[in-house]
Amino acid sequence: MIWESRYDIIDLGESANRIQASLRIPFEIDLAGIVSVNGLTSTGSSFQSRWETVKDFRIKDEPRRFNLNLRQLFLEKNINDLRIQFGAIPSVKGSVSSTGLGSNGWIDGFRVDQKTGIGTFEIAAGSINEINNPNYFDRDFVANYFEFEYSSAQILNTNFELSYEKFHFTDYLRSEIRHDMINDGDQHLELALEGLYNTQKNSLSFGITVTTSPLAFVDKELKKYWEVKAYYNHTDENIGLRGILTDDFYRLGNSLTIEMKGAITKKKGLAWFAEAYISEVPRLIAGLRIDVE
Repeated sequence: MIWESRYDIIDLGESANRIQASLRIPFEIDLAGIVSVNGLTSTGSSFQSRWETVKDFRIKDEPRRFNLNLRQLFLEKNINDLRIQFGAIPSVKGSVSSTGLGSNGWIDGFRVDQKTGIGTFEIAAGSINEINNPNYFDRDFVANYFEFEYSSAQILNTNFELSYEKFHFTDYLRSEIRHDMINDGDQHLELALEGLYNTQKNSLSFGITVTTSPLAFVDKELKKYWEVKAYYNHTDENIGLRGILTDDFYRLGNSLTIEMKGAITKKKGLAWFAEAYISEVPRLIAGLRIDVE
């Protein structure tokens, strides 16, 4: 179980001045080693966001609802390097990128991925529908999504991904390359370039990301206390719906974001995070996270 709370101010309070909270309850049930039942119950009222507003300082005495929905519920079977998922599956299979689908979303359908000596091949298909209705039991199924993706094995500290997606009759091409310029155990300085291209609208969303753990260069034991990610993103106005179905999507156009997070306690449990969005409409976020096993 993961509980988070944050203070979020947008445009110096003109657009938002609020306290928000998030609760996520992932689960996995093994059925005699044959198959596992997995799921995610979470707050949030949309595909992209897990956050609920607890207090809006601009509005007095407004009633608030704390929605908790079963977003994902699926069967998973692993056969050596082959994995099969069926049901309301996660929208991503691994790490989250700025142009990838949001990690709290869903695909009502299936995913098959196969690891090989040269990388992982994946096919996913199904329905991404009613993005403002995260309740698994209420969503209507519309066969509108297909993805084929290749993720490379690591070559000279470098990984890359190539994918084709079809969503609502629109074709998208996505690519991503990540290179660790140090790759010395806990010390890392990773550079990532990625892009999402709408072939019909000739529109693009692209990002440049740098991630590191500064304290690891002082003492590797301190790595988890301060992690930094800085990324620039540009998203065209005509990118289409797929281009905004990313984690906690903010806005179209240009933005520079600096994210920081770190542990507070030595053992996993309590952590902090902060985000600054530098754009035409600035945004600041600061919060706490509690993990309960």
